[in-house]
Amino acid sequence: MTGFEIAVVIIAGGYVVGGVWDRVKSAARDRRTERLREINGPEPVCGCRHHLAYHDPKEGRCYAEVKKPVEWDEDGDEIRFAHEQCPCRRYAGPEPLATLYAPEVTGTGGGRGQRTAPESG
Repeated sequence: MTGFEIAVVIIAGGYVVGGVWDRVKSAARDRRTERLREINGPEPVCGCRHHLAYHDPKEGRCYAEVKKPVEWDEDGDEIRFAHEQCPCRRYAGPEPLATLYAPEVTGTGGGRGQRTAPESG
């Protein structure tokens, strides 16, 4: 084999190995995001396609802005939009799990595993 043929084989091998490495990385990333999606549950998105964060927790009204076309050109393309509040009046998406508050556990206060000095009498 000449030096040129060896260089071509090395470059082609690098190209193949690089492509395989990219596929392995993307497969690992896809598996990781799928696993996180399963752990976190469904995204809280309403039927109006807005996130739960846009809805008032007490009233349920959606406070997101929606672009609506107001003016069209002769080809039928929108050229001017108006911003209005979303007409959704109640959140209708999946209910997220309740957030629980648990106080921090500290090692103070004569709990298990702490010894006290014997009382001398």
